[in-house]
Amino acid sequence: MKKNKKIRHNGTKMCKVCGRELLINEFPLKRGRICKECKNKKNRDLTAQKRIEQYLSDESMHFKRKYKKIDSSRILRKNESGIDLIARDERFVKLLYYKDTWYSSHGRVVEYRDGKYRVQRGSKDKRTGKRMFTLEKEKYVKPTKIFKYVKHRVSAEELAVETFIVNYDKTNNTRIWHQLNNENDLYYKNLYPVTEKQYNRLTELQEESVFPLSEDLIMQVINAVEYKQDRWNPAHYKRGMCRIGYSGMAVGKGIYEKSYIKWKDMMQRCHDKEVHKKYKPEYADKCVCEEWQNYANFKLWYDEHHVFGNRIDLDKDILKPGNKEYSPETCVLIEHYINTIFERHAQDNIYENEDGKYFVGSNRKKVYETYDEVFEFACNKKKERIEKVAEKNLGRIPKCAYDAMLRYDVEALIRRDVIAA
Repeated sequence: MKKNKKIRHNGTKMCKVCGRELLINEFPLKRGRICKECKNKKNRDLTAQKRIEQYLSDESMHFKRKYKKIDSSRILRKNESGIDLIARDERFVKLLYYKDTWYSSHGRVVEYRDGKYRVQRGSKDKRTGKRMFTLEKEKYVKPTKIFKYVKHRVSAEELAVETFIVNYDKTNNTRIWHQLNNENDLYYKNLYPVTEKQYNRLTELQEESVFPLSEDLIMQVINAVEYKQDRWNPAHYKRGMCRIGYSGMAVGKGIYEKSYIKWKDMMQRCHDKEVHKKYKPEYADKCVCEEWQNYANFKLWYDEHHVFGNRIDLDKDILKPGNKEYSPETCVLIEHYINTIFERHAQDNIYENEDGKYFVGSNRKKVYETYDEVFEFACNKKKERIEKVAEKNLGRIPKCAYDAMLRYDVEALIRRDVIAA
């Protein structure tokens, strides 16, 4: 048998890529001339290149400039606050987890204290130069399992992005770009959440021009491969979940986390046609907001708002009855037994007996002459039950959920059709 001349007498040979002299077992094949390390690196590079090519050709993986839909119930009206607007399009939007606080589309904060609405001036951070506010934010205290307000220092630009702008990648968008690089400009349409590399590149481009950078140019930088965060992996942004959701991070064993299970169930309920056909046809017209199509974003929200209980539901209807979108602005985490009181039950049904009189549930003894009377009774009964559960859980559920329960319109829960007894 002819010996391989590349193999040295001491059982080693040279790798033709890295030039190192290595033991034979460091090569994948006996006659191979490339060591395992170089071979694996080459395969990783080829895979990475294929993924980048797929990213560049797949428009669905590119971020777009979008703003959040603001529900009218969150807007503070001028005739209520008495505060003059500084621009025609200025809107004060209620911050869900802050105590009686509204944030303006032009960077102002209003708080309701002692029966009056007051504009807060905030302060300028000496180190960063950012406009900062100290607000009361609701926090879930795990040892006591109670929500309470704590002082929270937050920048105006963070509040603007959180309230008005679709932020596709909250984990990696650690900076906020201001048009003309003017950090005193807090108008939400002039702010862009970006990575550190993107921020530096936009700064370079702005220094070369006296005019504001166009939105198209800014989005080109945001979507460019060379300005993504370190260790960016396009595979994490491929729309693999129901062709619309993506992980936004390395998941691995994280698929067993409660947050991932909740996210997967939510995505499939809303966007899997097979689920609509077989199990949940009522979810065919429901959707998941763009921020939560990224699991990493959903996980951040879930971990911050997670509560303890026997069974926790992700509810989208308590804050906004009839809501069709899962989003940070419309959802709360709440114990299952609380969630069930918003479902239609047999005890809420209105029945008509043989005498043409009406009763609610199984209580045949208490009858009503007209439908309007029995409907009013059924609504009051349901409302009292919801209010009782809300009061019992005060402090154990988010304040926004508590307030929503007290003002809940129960008429939609009571069947308007009459069932023959």
